[in-house]
Amino acid sequence: MKDLKPILSTLWRSKSAPLLLILQIAVTFTILVNAVYLIIQKEALLIEPSGLDEEVIFTLHTNVQSSEAEEMIALVKQDLRDVRALPSVENVTVMNSFPLSDWGSYAPTGLGPTEEDMNIYTGYFTGDEHAIAAMGLELIAGEGPSEAEVQDSIDFSADATQAVVSKGFAELYYPDDWRAILGTTVYLNYEPFIVKGIVKDLKSVWPGWYSHANTVLIPLRHISSNYKMLIRSRPGELEQAKQQVVRELMKTPGRQLDKVMDYQQIRADKFKSETAAIKTLYWVIVGLVLLTLLGIFGQARFTVVKRRKQIGTRRALGASRTDILRYCMTENAIVTSVGIVVGVICALLANVQLVNHFDMAPVPVVYLLQVAGVILIVGQLAVCQPAWMATRVSPALATRSV
Repeated sequence: MKDLKPILSTLWRSKSAPLLLILQIAVTFTILVNAVYLIIQKEALLIEPSGLDEEVIFTLHTNVQSSEAEEMIALVKQDLRDVRALPSVENVTVMNSFPLSDWGSYAPTGLGPTEEDMNIYTGYFTGDEHAIAAMGLELIAGEGPSEAEVQDSIDFSADATQAVVSKGFAELYYPDDWRAILGTTVYLNYEPFIVKGIVKDLKSVWPGWYSHANTVLIPLRHISSNYKMLIRSRPGELEQAKQQVVRELMKTPGRQLDKVMDYQQIRADKFKSETAAIKTLYWVIVGLVLLTLLGIFGQARFTVVKRRKQIGTRRALGASRTDILRYCMTENAIVTSVGIVVGVICALLANVQLVNHFDMAPVPVVYLLQVAGVILIVGQLAVCQPAWMATRVSPALATRSV
């Protein structure tokens, strides 16, 4: 570290260029840390499981060719029987909405009927006795609804008395023993429901929602003039099932079908804005790293050119090429490190604002350390060519006039 004192002295005498480089590195670090953290959070959202067996499931919207309640119920049940009888279909159910779809239902929930008890909003789904099997949910406690317990509901006109909840919902009210919620009464939109079963995972319609993992499945066959169907194909027969179901349903005069989509399409459609944001952030990161690399490279090269006579003098006084290389690399490491320190402070201040205004989690310290390591390595790589150029300065340059 014999070069440390002369390096600091040189930097102090010529402060403008190093300060500008420190500022550039600090800004890059601040943006880079928060951009990387945003990307990781958004990518985690993209791959978060919905709880459904997505590889064999598709959904569709269709209409009922009647406006009379009893006839509507009979027609929907017949549609379900016809679809379930298809050779490529394993199961089917009718629901009010689906995880990751564009529309859903939610209501206040609690363990008591008063407004004070209803302190958390929860997403809920309706489905018949086939819903758990059709979605591929894992029932980890209790049991699902039986056929006798399922009620036919015209625009939510019927009232169910039992429900199946997600494990996330159970842990919300019984964190120490989530199984204890079985048999208890919970209130959804001020209506009582006895918890009959618990599924391992069932997400709501809205990823990123604070109550995304807390859901309720109500044994209702929700029927309206336009209803939603979820179909589970046999393994490896998803496309064939889609074609057969469409062909079967279109046999009915006046039938309309909309949004016949498998879950890969649903997921891609749901997260297209997040995907675009991730791509944009990646390009921002690449651009920032390149600009910083060029900034460090340009500053280092300018410094070498400006100090050619000084470097030649050091060579004439006995400094080896290794000494010159070490000097240049150390000087850059000092400037980069100071920029990183300033960047850490700025990044933490910026993250505080993101946490306060956008309800984001604080950036973990490990991300600060990783980005600091990347910038330090990039800085050292950027200065390699100018440092090598400095080692090529001839000692004879010291005897020439400037």
